[in-house]
Amino acid sequence: MRRGIDPRASGYAAFMNTAADSIHRLHEHRLWTRAKILAAARSCTDAELHRPFEMGMGTLFASVNHLWVAESVWANVLEEGDTAFVHSSANAFSAIAALEEAWKPLDARWASLVARASDPAFLAKPMHRTRDGKTYTTNAHDIFLHVCTHQHYHAAQIANMLRQMGKSLGPTDLIVMAREQF
Repeated sequence: MRRGIDPRASGYAAFMNTAADSIHRLHEHRLWTRAKILAAARSCTDAELHRPFEMGMGTLFASVNHLWVAESVWANVLEEGDTAFVHSSANAFSAIAALEEAWKPLDARWASLVARASDPAFLAKPMHRTRDGKTYTTNAHDIFLHVCTHQHYHAAQIANMLRQMGKSLGPTDLIVMAREQF
């Protein structure tokens, strides 16, 4: 991923002109935000991780776990693989550390997928996901965007859970990441 791009540098306008560049940047932001989520989750006790909330997936741990499941499902869709195993393995995680370990190979898969975003034919390709007996078709471009916006939606819920526990996720806005990199 690109870091610290100076908008005054020549070539910056060309850098920001393709769908692939936006996908790369949004996925960079997804990883940056997830790192903040995991750091905050590591600061929680087991009781805090499993404290019930009427938002998100019901607990902080379940919400973080849900992010892993979603990334796994959508990686499988983009790789045109089976998504059924992901849901059955999701309850196998007993701690944040186990989820972090499971994310390592998943991140490698996503790095490979995001690299394929430079191929317009791949972005336009119809992808199929079957859920609850119904098959949905979406192009790869929209799946790449969805994975990012899905995490940001749940990051807001996680931030609210943490705030109610007297903790903070800190700002997760893309502009904050960009300013840190500049």
